[in-house]
Amino acid sequence: MTGGEVRGKAIARAVILGLGLGVCALAALAVAGVTSLWAIGTVLAYDLALLATAAHLLLPAPEHDPADDVPPVDELTGLPNRAAMMTRVERTLPVADSEQEPAGLVVIDLDGLADVNETLGPRIGDLLLQSVASRLLGAVRDGDMVARIGGDEFAVLLPQVGSAPACLETARRLLDAVQGPADLDGFQVRINAAVGGAVYPVHAATPTELFQRAEAAMRYAKQSRTHAALYEVGLEGDLAPRRRATGVPARAKRPALPSR
Repeated sequence: MTGGEVRGKAIARAVILGLGLGVCALAALAVAGVTSLWAIGTVLAYDLALLATAAHLLLPAPEHDPADDVPPVDELTGLPNRAAMMTRVERTLPVADSEQEPAGLVVIDLDGLADVNETLGPRIGDLLLQSVASRLLGAVRDGDMVARIGGDEFAVLLPQVGSAPACLETARRLLDAVQGPADLDGFQVRINAAVGGAVYPVHAATPTELFQRAEAAMRYAKQSRTHAALYEVGLEGDLAPRRRATGVPARAKRPALPSR
């Protein structure tokens, strides 16, 4: 039963209860021989008040969605957070179906943020994240969406990506925009990252799958040192099974030593 049906039945019960009590009260006045308009009006007023109270008590309380408690914006960067990005992806995929236009998701993971926090302090790490957010916003098109989806992870939704090769090309362009030297309050730090992409409906059929497969491509790019990768079948884990035995172990690049 839908919420509208439940609400309708509750209101109907309240109306029937109110009308029934009202009829009983008026009948009692008639039996007692009371014909005063004031008395009849008083009974009707109490009956209406009872009707409103019954409707309030019978109507189901609105369900609380825990997602409503999550702020839609990352306070540090001002970007949408993961929950907001997922909501946007959920709204974008049906449009992609109707317009027959593939949609892409790119996930960017920063290298060495923990080292920056450790050697230069959390404030410089925050400046690094803000710098990456600014670089991404400057590199996307109108209609694309940039979000911070984790401590050192960002995502870019491409509602009209065109094709899988175009998604990979965009991922590489975004990587180029993010990487490079940064002056963070006088400290010179080089930003390094890895990026992975996936395309709907080529690589995924649902919003959750699109996220998972873009992240799998990013992990592969990070661990195989290709730096940019597009999802392929078999990348659901950290690396494709055929690569695990011979793959190069992942080693995060350390940021440049601070200098003033």
